[in-house]
Amino acid sequence: MESRIKQLRQKRGVIQEILAAELGITQQMLSKYERDITLIKVDILKKIAAYFNVTTDYLLGVSDVKRDIKGQMKVNETLDAYYDLVEVYKDLDPYDQEMMWSIIQTVKKTSDKRKKDNMQTQ
Repeated sequence: MESRIKQLRQKRGVIQEILAAELGITQQMLSKYERDITLIKVDILKKIAAYFNVTTDYLLGVSDVKRDIKGQMKVNETLDAYYDLVEVYKDLDPYDQEMMWSIIQTVKKTSDKRKKDNMQTQ
């Protein structure tokens, strides 16, 4: 399980602190889960699976199949909606892909903060 959580996180370009915050745990706890030092709680396992749209069996290493039918349909719908964007991104060189990914993450963080601030003022 250690390598799969870490692989998924790194592939998505998410740092431990961000994923931990999304899951409602500390960065230290996530690090322990990734290194298989601590047994993962079932509720956290489910949250990680939902976050990455993979099965818990995949995270646990029980199966090499990442998604069930429902999960794959979700991927297909998302890909359909953003196909043109994916095609443009795919044609960029690795440096530009990394730069675009950083920009997208920064915009998302700003958007999340703005939403949080708006909720607190209401």
